[in-house]
Amino acid sequence: MVLLTMQTITLSAQTQVSVSGSVVDDATGESLPGVNIRVKDKVIGTITLPDGKFSLTVKDAPPITLIFSYVGYKPQELEINQNNVSNLEIRMEESVLFGEEVVVSASRVEESILTSPVSIEKLDILDIQNTTGATFYEGLASLKGVDFSTQSLTFKSINTRGFGANGNTRFVQLIDGIDNQAPGLNFAVGNIVGINDLDLESAEMIPGAASALYGPNAINGILLLNSKNPFDYQGFSAYAKTGVNSVETNATGQMEQNAELYQDYGFRWAKSFNNKLAFKITGSYLRANDFVGTDTRDQGFATFGVVERGADSRGNNRFYNGVNTYGDFDITVGQIADIAIAGGNTTLPAIRTLIPDGVDGLFTPTGFDEATFVDNTTESIKIGGALHYRLNDNLELLGQFNYGSGSTVYTANDRFVLDNFSISTAKLELKGSDFYVRAYTTQENSGDSYAANTLATRINQATYLEPYLLTFAGARLAGQSIEASHAAARLSADAGQPQPGSATFDALADQIRGTSIAQGGAKFLDNSNLYHVEGSWDLTDKIDWAEVVVGANWRRYGLVSEGTLFALDNNNEEISFTEWGAYTQITKRFLDDNLKIQGSMRYDKNENFEGQLSPRISAVGTLAGNHNIRGSFQRGFRIPTTQDQFIDLDVVTRRLIGSNSLLVDRYNFQSNQIYTTNSVNAARAAGDASLLVNEVRVNQDFDTEKVNTFEVGYKGLFLDGRLLVDAYYYHSVYNDFIAEIDFTQAVPNGLTGANPDSGTPAQRDAIVNGTVATQRYGFDINADGQVKSQGWAVQLDYTLDGGYFIGGNVAFNELISQQDLLDQGFRASYNTPKYRYNIKFGNRKVTDNLGFNITYRWQQAYLWESSFGVGVIPEYGSLNAQVSYKVPEWKSTIKLGASNLLNERYTTSFGNPNIGGIYYVQITFDEFFK
Repeated sequence: MVLLTMQTITLSAQTQVSVSGSVVDDATGESLPGVNIRVKDKVIGTITLPDGKFSLTVKDAPPITLIFSYVGYKPQELEINQNNVSNLEIRMEESVLFGEEVVVSASRVEESILTSPVSIEKLDILDIQNTTGATFYEGLASLKGVDFSTQSLTFKSINTRGFGANGNTRFVQLIDGIDNQAPGLNFAVGNIVGINDLDLESAEMIPGAASALYGPNAINGILLLNSKNPFDYQGFSAYAKTGVNSVETNATGQMEQNAELYQDYGFRWAKSFNNKLAFKITGSYLRANDFVGTDTRDQGFATFGVVERGADSRGNNRFYNGVNTYGDFDITVGQIADIAIAGGNTTLPAIRTLIPDGVDGLFTPTGFDEATFVDNTTESIKIGGALHYRLNDNLELLGQFNYGSGSTVYTANDRFVLDNFSISTAKLELKGSDFYVRAYTTQENSGDSYAANTLATRINQATYLEPYLLTFAGARLAGQSIEASHAAARLSADAGQPQPGSATFDALADQIRGTSIAQGGAKFLDNSNLYHVEGSWDLTDKIDWAEVVVGANWRRYGLVSEGTLFALDNNNEEISFTEWGAYTQITKRFLDDNLKIQGSMRYDKNENFEGQLSPRISAVGTLAGNHNIRGSFQRGFRIPTTQDQFIDLDVVTRRLIGSNSLLVDRYNFQSNQIYTTNSVNAARAAGDASLLVNEVRVNQDFDTEKVNTFEVGYKGLFLDGRLLVDAYYYHSVYNDFIAEIDFTQAVPNGLTGANPDSGTPAQRDAIVNGTVATQRYGFDINADGQVKSQGWAVQLDYTLDGGYFIGGNVAFNELISQQDLLDQGFRASYNTPKYRYNIKFGNRKVTDNLGFNITYRWQQAYLWESSFGVGVIPEYGSLNAQVSYKVPEWKSTIKLGASNLLNERYTTSFGNPNIGGIYYVQITFDEFFK
């Protein structure tokens, strides 16, 4: 018995390795606190203490390999061949050369960024700390080929490789593997619910198709945001940032209005206990008065929608419809009269012939500028936490929760004010060195959100139309002309119109904001959710002929809007659906690892669509050690979004209807003739019903959108690693491209009622003359043929003596098939400048404590097309800069920065705010002072 016990103790000692020592800067000999020390191929590890010392015990027999990594230093590997090693001194060198970064997203396994099989961009911790933007998210705009659609301070949509949008459903954003989309919108809401700057370890972005590994909707790119593991990054850190925005000066430099206060605060606290249990808690709060939409150019009937032709105020134009002026919808006095007569008015029938329909009767109520009634106070609250437990040296279990709420504005068919909006995510994950299994849920709550144009429209419908009609009718009875009657009617209606800030306006606005769109208000409800399970397994150590990775996922969407945003089914129940997918990736290396061939295949199935295969094949060749040439073919696809499929939303100007048989039947699109809206407008303008064109494409099957992309690229180092050159060219071919058609239908018996006179000559004449009720619809279909695009980008980064660096990138994108889309009656909606470039210059250590960074971004003018409007976005350039000073005795860094330093106002997309400068000072405390 004693002998057996002694043997057990001996075996335990032999299968345990204990290592201790210290880590110092190779050049100065100073201790390095917070260095991450990890055992290769395991999850176990530790960090150095404030004095640079560490100790680690591993339950394994030697040899083991330790990996030392630290912000701004070259990683090191050290093999330990004994059971007990003490007094180690690890000397780490600062990293001054390019190409040493490791990425994961391109192949789902760690690899050098130089040999990635596809184009990839990365921001590391130092990039994040030294960004010139007000936040790290803004700093993503400096990556090559990236465009931002800025709808508010906290709502920015990333676009790559064309077909940009305010809410980009072709681009996926993951935070620690969690899809950061709002389930009801199917796109990421910027960084409203995300990571604060203190907790972000890295950001990796793949421009272009990534469906082969990441599934549906990563058709034009994916962004992976990775937070800091509490085992690896411990201690307390916090920042306070304050400044001003909306600074306006006149020609003499005097302030024309008071600048708005910009505030941003955040913290992170992480701690580990015996390298077994670790937790972190994070939080941030941002508050500012946001930039607002100020475009008052006319996009109404008088300009035929071409804002460049229009005046920037109403003047005597009774058809005026300003871009950021809301409530100025098209209506005729004849329509108002018919509504009144149907409601029981007994005096109007006798004079109905004096009240015109068509163009003579057309007008728009006087609207409200966005700045006068939309609260531009932006708030963002982010709270997060995680608990990690190492079950043993090979397994780590973690739970993670993130919550974000606040108020912001985004642009779609309307300017939607997200007030008290929130999204929460919760994740449980088990991971080892070669696998992970995770499950998470995302819960969305729209809070008190409302549609700004809908709100203004409802106010004018309640207060403006009746006095307008009565005055117009009185003027006509008095013998005045149609134009004079319109003028008199506007004066009368304007005089009685409640104005923003008045008790009458505010009370009415509160009532309408509190009433759902489905019940005639402006509030939209969206408490949609998703549940997701996925796993991945790297089989490389178990297969000797290749590197193999396999994975699978399952997801369920639950749409919850009480009929305000999404349709209910025929049983008056909310709609839900599931999708799943699986993939395999095989990598084979040849010629002493100088040639890497990689193939991936993924299959995805959504219950509403046929299954999809997404292959990718790539080759990377390395020449002379530092020159890497790559080529790839990959296929991506996107499943029509929840809104594409199930939306049923009145946005005043028209009604948006999802493309599915349920709604096609509900609104009688097959039995009640529909006409293209363009032909209806043309027929009304000419008074000729023969110009009406039947819209026949609603009957087509609705399919997923696919893209085939061919790409070649080069990434290499010159001048002893001081010059990095990165370039690519791509050519993409889209099939079943999803685009929107716009059509109009006569609805004499309501939207869902039968129309026995459909298509008759009498009803066609009535549509043209405006004597029958009509409804305009937006509806998504697949375009015929192929849609082709191409582009290229080049980046040069050079390290100068003394730690200075200079670099820049230029990118080009082109839609080859624009005319093909236009010929089919679609908006091309490419929404991307042909050329844009970024330039940077800086030095993180001008002295031991002083650093700076300067970036300049320019992009060419381009045409923006969306359901909100169409117009040219002027070219613009923006200069950002920051200066940082470290105060070691405070363990703090003071940063003075400016976004859009010269305060040259610009707009990134149609109808969105005019962005000015943000000027701030920030102090950041870090317990380990990394």
